[in-house]
Amino acid sequence: MQQWRDVAHKAHITLDDLEGLLQGTAYLTVQERFGVSMSCVNAYINRNQASADLVARLGFSVVAAHTLGNALGRDGRIGLILGLLMD
Repeated sequence: MQQWRDVAHKAHITLDDLEGLLQGTAYLTVQERFGVSMSCVNAYINRNQASADLVARLGFSVVAAHTLGNALGRDGRIGLILGLLMD
């Protein structure tokens, strides 16, 4: 459990927010930290649908975000978001 607290701390989110993110749901703190609406983050994680706001945050084109999302799969997309939160 301590390792998850450490990850949440480094990402500047609560442990509850981390648990939600790992299950595929971005909550308000994730939205605030990531700078993209919860619905956009959730759509990318769960359906690989990249909004204009999300691709701007990622620094990719929409096509690149979709290609990367396909290659990563759902768990990889969660990891990508989590990694960017730690930035």
